[in-house]
Amino acid sequence: MAKSMADVLKEQGKEQGIEQGIEQGEIQAKQQAVLKLLKIKFDVVPDGVFKKITSIKDILSLDVLFEKVATAQTLDEIDLTFYDD
Repeated sequence: MAKSMADVLKEQGKEQGIEQGIEQGEIQAKQQAVLKLLKIKFDVVPDGVFKKITSIKDILSLDVLFEKVATAQTLDEIDLTFYDD
């Protein structure tokens, strides 16, 4: 039985919603990884840093930030202004 245009559009919408949900989950996981690493290395995550990290929605930027946190000796070495919108 042939699918109607409405059925096709509905399926595409579902697929798009699933993809967006997966991407949002990946972003949140990367944000949490950066925050956890900050907590492990520096014991405290200032509110401003927390808010900035949770506002970053680009996966590649979060990956780069994770590497910067991993190699930083101090919190001041991590330049969050790079991630300004």
